[in-house]
Order: sequence, then structure tokens, then C-alpha cells
Amino acid sequence: GINAEYGEEAKDNNALRYQISEPCTRILSGREKFCLDYNANRFSNKRKPHPIKSISQPFDENLFNFNKIKPAEVLCGIALNKDTDCVNVTMDNSDSILAINDSPLSQYHLLILPEVRENHSQKLTTLAVELGLSYLVCKKDPNTRVVFNSLRAFASINHLHLHAYQIEEALPIESATVSHLSGCCFVLTSDYPVPGFVFELQESSDTLVESVMKTVGILQDRDIPHNLMITYGDPLIISSNETPRPVIRVAVWPVQPSDELPLPDGAPFRPAVCELSGHILLHDKTAYDTLTYKDVWDILALAALDADTFSEICESVKNRLE
Repeated sequence: GINAEYGEEAKDNNALRYQISEPCTRILSGREKFCLDYNANRFSNKRKPHPIKSISQPFDENLFNFNKIKPAEVLCGIALNKDTDCVNVTMDNSDSILAINDSPLSQYHLLILPEVRENHSQKLTTLAVELGLSYLVCKKDPNTRVVFNSLRAFASINHLHLHAYQIEEALPIESATVSHLSGCCFVLTSDYPVPGFVFELQESSDTLVESVMKTVGILQDRDIPHNLMITYGDPLIISSNETPRPVIRVAVWPVQPSDELPLPDGAPFRPAVCELSGHILLHDKTAYDTLTYKDVWDILALAALDADTFSEICESVKNRLE
């Protein structure tokens, strides 16, 4: 399988900048069960981010991009299989590839690189969402998450990519309460620190992808940064006579520009996509040992759009989906 191949490639070819140690996690008590995750290496050893002024900033071949990764980091090609909602893995010369993330945040941290040689900027496309969703469907593993940061929402490389990684703990976004907006689209309630949208895979993956992309399109048109996670979670509509079973949830958060956030000096983490989901990545052991629920909430809330702006976006999304 992909995990076995990942392990062999990473070990045999020294593809990682550092080795991941055993997970070091702590769950904070509170309504949202924030998961603190300590990894001292990732922030000191990862690449420096590209300078970004707009979420639609064009690709620049002179900066680092995924055409420059080492052959040992490429695991396989992938292609959509519309008949099964899965990705087909191929060793042929595929347009889209799976690659090892050389700065991993967990075991089996992969990059999904849609049409990598087309040099798309880090701007979400229908194919990117389809590949991320299909990868999750194929894995059939509730510990796997697929995530995306737009430019100005903590994306560090301006070349289209999603991350896929594993963590055993349940995350707050997977059980967060929502209210219905339209079709398969719901809105996070005020109980969550950062407002956003949650979509549920119901009968059709095509409908899910179309709804997500209509919402993302509104944000792209307005140059509003955003983050996305595809994961398994509680059903958003529960029938009283059925035992709830995990469903695929897609969360989309419109956020304040990351380069304008009033983060305090020495902030212990940044509110990027993992953190918005409740998975708090830390590189300082003291912060890991001492952070409180309120500390986490307050930093996450810095990324939130003001209520009027979010309400206006909700209205636009509802109109676009109906």
C-alpha cells in the first residue's frame, strides 16, 4: 500500500529533512477538544515561505516549486476514477502525483500535486478537490485528513498542492455543531472560534465538489484567503432511527490575511488549516506543557472574519448554491 511504500522511500532514500518521533499529544479540556501536537523539528527545518501579496499571485518558476523535488520524494502518479470515486495509483508518467512531504507533521505525510507540470499557482481547482476527496475515499481511514491552505492563509509554496496526513485523535471540526444553509452546505455555529462552512458528502461526490467550488469561487473572486479540510466526521443531519455513522465532511474557513494577523510576539502557533480544525501544531515544549483552552481559542479567533463580512459571504454562498 501507499503507507508501506512511503516508509520504504523515506527510510531508504533519506527523503525527509528530519525523522518523526512518536506522537506527543495532549487533549485540552473544554467544549472543543483541542489536540496539542508537539514536533520540535518542523518549524526549524521547513522551507521559508514565498513572499505573497494576493491569493491569486501567479506561479513563479524561479522560486522553489514541486518540479524541483528529488525523484526519491515522488511516490506514484494518481488519476481520478469516476466509476469508483477513488484515485487510481499508477507508476506511469501521470499528470498528478503523490509525493513525500520532506517536512512532515506526522507519519505518512504526503503531498497531492494536481497536474504538477502545468505549474498552477496555489489556487484551489475542481481537480484538486476531486483528487483530495478521492484519496480520502480510497484510504477508508478515519485517521487520514486532506488539507489545503490558500495563499495568505499560511500556504508556504505557490504551486498547487494539498497535504494528506494521519493523526489518531478526533478533531473538534469533526463534531462541531452547524446550522443548515443550502443543499449539502452548513455553517459553523458561534460555538466555534472561527466561522466557516461545512459540507457533507450525501448521495453525490459531484454535488459535494460543485458546492465546495462554488463557495471557494466566491472567496477567490473577492481575494479572501481560506483554508480547507476534508475529513470524516459526525453526520450533519441525523435521522432518529439510525445509528450515526461517520461521513465525509469538507470544512472551508474564510480568514483574515495571514500576513496581517495581529499575532503576539512569540505566538506559540499560527492559525493555519490544521489549527483551525483543532489540531494545534507546536514546536516549543513549554508551550505544549502550559497552553490553556483560552490561549488556543484567542489565537484561533484572530483569523476570524468580522461578523458582518462573514454574514455577507453566507448570503452570497446561499444565492450561488440555490
